[in-house]
Amino acid sequence: MSTDVSLVPPTSLEAFADRAREYAGQARAKNTRRAYASDARAFATWCEARGESALPASGAAVLAYLIDHAATLKVTTLQRRLAAIREQHAAAGFVLDTASAAFRDAWRGIKRTHGQPAEKKRPLMTVDLRRAIATLPDTLAGTRDRALILIGFAAALRRSELAGLEVSRRDGAAWIEERPDGLVIHLGRSKTDQQSEGAEVGVPYGSKMETCPVRSYRAWINAAQLREGPAFRPIDRHGRLGVEAVTDRTVARIVQRTIEAAALVDGHSPEETRRIASAFAGHSLRSGLATSAAANDAPGHAIQRQLRHKRFDTTSGYIRSGQIFKQNPAGMAGL
Repeated sequence: MSTDVSLVPPTSLEAFADRAREYAGQARAKNTRRAYASDARAFATWCEARGESALPASGAAVLAYLIDHAATLKVTTLQRRLAAIREQHAAAGFVLDTASAAFRDAWRGIKRTHGQPAEKKRPLMTVDLRRAIATLPDTLAGTRDRALILIGFAAALRRSELAGLEVSRRDGAAWIEERPDGLVIHLGRSKTDQQSEGAEVGVPYGSKMETCPVRSYRAWINAAQLREGPAFRPIDRHGRLGVEAVTDRTVARIVQRTIEAAALVDGHSPEETRRIASAFAGHSLRSGLATSAAANDAPGHAIQRQLRHKRFDTTSGYIRSGQIFKQNPAGMAGL
């Protein structure tokens, strides 16, 4: 029987150092590590074409690289690439000098000139959610989509969290527990929980049968006869249920498709429905819960807890959006 090398205690300082590097490699999320590796390769290719050293690189070479891509790449992408180059140097034991006033001022100028606020998708407010849900057919796919949208909204889940949910408990996975008072979403590692401390999110019964997340989830589980494995799965055009989990991109498509159906019902043209649907995405469920709750005067700390934000500053943006017409001075000016 083979032995897992990671379970064998190191026997020397050198072995401990190797193990430390292995753990250091796991300090960031898998997607981040993949993006950083791609960014480092892109910088190396650019340097090779110009006869420059990529590792170690000079501050001047790094600045030239940023300037060369300032007009074609988003500032957020350039920021990530700079972070990747810095991390690559640190891992190799090199010091990358980007502390000079010239580098700092030029980089600040790039961000000021080319930076722009990220395009935010619209929150799916409760009133729009109700209209969208009403368009879903009483098919297996419609039952799944209803449960997926309502669970994602009520639990304020990120699309990757929603796609990764399991029906029953499994080590290392996020799962859904059914309780008399509703559902409890057990989350493991997430965007703001890289240390895997986990979180529990409560989903209570809704006041309306057609938009109750708990009843919709149970209806889906019963219809699909699920007892274990992924909670939300692909369904082919013949109505056959898959065994793997849906992807996070599928979550976004389900949201947009349902919004598009509601827009068609409202009499919009096909072109208008596509434009309306494109304004929403998977994150619209999470932001929609926060904004709708704020509009109905839910306490800020309760919204923060449901969204699992570390800082209230992040939550307050949703609250401001939801309460933009609450006690608005323009509405009290007697116009």
